[in-house]
Amino acid sequence: MQVSTLPASDPADAVGAPLRSAEIAYVTSAAAGIYRRRPSERSATLVPTPGHDGYGVCLRSPAASGSHDHALIIFTRRLDGEPISQVDDDTLVLRRAADTGICRSDQVAYVTARAA
Repeated sequence: MQVSTLPASDPADAVGAPLRSAEIAYVTSAAAGIYRRRPSERSATLVPTPGHDGYGVCLRSPAASGSHDHALIIFTRRLDGEPISQVDDDTLVLRRAADTGICRSDQVAYVTARAA
């Protein structure tokens, strides 16, 4: 599978930009794996990635405690066209509370990633 990317840009300039269809497909697939096909939501736009260089997308799913289980996906480049293959996948998935603080902030708007 061919990976098509756009020219590099400053990730900080992309914060607030909507996700592209290939990025949405990747995040939806990742959410199914991370949350074992439970319902989940993703950030509506790209988010900051403090301490990392890349393009961030937040994921969350209801946790048993009544709160949410968060993850931060960091793309090293914007995806465009075909989804990224496993061979070319250099995307980070962070789950520790220290890494996902941005995903718990009120600044992030969520949309459905995977319905029940």
